Amino acid sequence: MIAPFDYKMLTKNRIRALLCPNEAMFLREASITRLLDRLYDVKRNFSSILDIGSFNGRLIEQLMSMSPAKYADNYSLYQIDLSKKMGNFAHAHAHYSYSSEMQFPQETNSFDLILSSQFFQWTNDLPGMLIQCRNNLKPDGLLLANFFGGRTLQELRACLAQAEIDLSRGAYPRCIPMVDVKAAGGLLQRAGFALPVCDSEIIKVTYSSIFGLMSDLKRMGEANALVSRSRQFTSLKLFQRAEQIYHQEFATDDGKIIATFELITLTGWVPDKSQQKPLRPGTAKNSLANYVRSDTAYRS
Repeated sequence: MIAPFDYKMLTKNRIRALLCPNEAMFLREASITRLLDRLYDVKRNFSSILDIGSFNGRLIEQLMSMSPAKYADNYSLYQIDLSKKMGNFAHAHAHYSYSSEMQFPQETNSFDLILSSQFFQWTNDLPGMLIQCRNNLKPDGLLLANFFGGRTLQELRACLAQAEIDLSRGAYPRCIPMVDVKAAGGLLQRAGFALPVCDSEIIKVTYSSIFGLMSDLKRMGEANALVSRSRQFTSLKLFQRAEQIYHQEFATDDGKIIATFELITLTGWVPDKSQQKPLRPGTAKNSLANYVRSDTAYRS
């Protein structure tokens, strides 16, 4: 199988983004906040934590500032990304490693918490990545990850494709393919996680032009890194035509354009005897029909 993503280009994009101003990272910050909100609701601490796709280190930085802390007093931190240069942004107490293919160390059952924010959309083998997470978590260990899902940039995809068809009767892939929420949930189950939860949230962002949107994607490190991307110079006419279509089809009343970002969140636990188990069918002691009748009587 040919890998869809060019990790050399992705690494260049991510390293370049590290030098961009903080305000360009608003979607990354929103993703981290939402991920740690989920973690805050988990009533336990963790002693061995791995951050996959650590990028600028903000996920672990914010984790360490949580109150009450979600890590044990004697804890170990690990961060991994594509490039050695990103180690400059790793937490002072973290063990940083880098891998051009994001391969885990050979040891298994190493962590009790694996976190990842906005990296799994770039995984060449998402089923394999989830299995790696499963194999590197201790019993009752937790995987908590979020990433951009299938509805992300649906407007931009449509406009660029139509503009290219209008101008050249063909279209290159200019936005990366992303998994939808149903498929992501199925992959989580196939990887062997217990108590799997997969949900999505839609974030709408407005821009004055398509060029502002593409600039933000580049500054976040989310520019096109597909193996099948066009290697030729792209004419300005293509983007000008896409801009026209965008304003025709996806404009607000005040003339701005809408960009959709879908944030998918995965939560899964490694099976353990201590976890709650669902009751066998037919063992319930109360009938749902009784609750429905009583609720109907109360409302009437």
